[in-house]
Formats: sequence, structure tokens, C-alpha cells
Amino acid sequence: MWGAGFAAGIGVGFAIGLIVGRLGAKQKSWSELSDRERKLRIGLIALGVIALAAGVVVFFLVGG
Repeated sequence: MWGAGFAAGIGVGFAIGLIVGRLGAKQKSWSELSDRERKLRIGLIALGVIALAAGVVVFFLVGG
């Protein structure tokens, strides 16, 4: 049972690591982004929130 939680934790940690790694790069301000870049950024934020929520759900299902 701990294997599923471990695997989910690895995935969530990887996702957070990718996001934090990108935060160090110089980013354009919101007004400088094209429509495509704005949609991409919103999509990536949504994907990160979904990954975080899935990690929390797996944590409670496996841990509880």
C-alpha cells in the first residue's frame, strides 16, 4: 500500500520541482504575453493545481 503513496509523492514532487525550476527564469509580464502564451500559462497552472489535488486525494486514500 505504501508503494502507491510513494509513487504519487514522486510524481507530485517532480511536478513541483519543474514549476519551481521555471520560477527562477526571467518571465515576461502578463501584458507582454501573446494570447497563445496566456492560454498555455493558465493551462499549466491548472495542471499543477490538478496534480496537487490528485496527490492530496491519493495521500488520504492510501494513508487513511
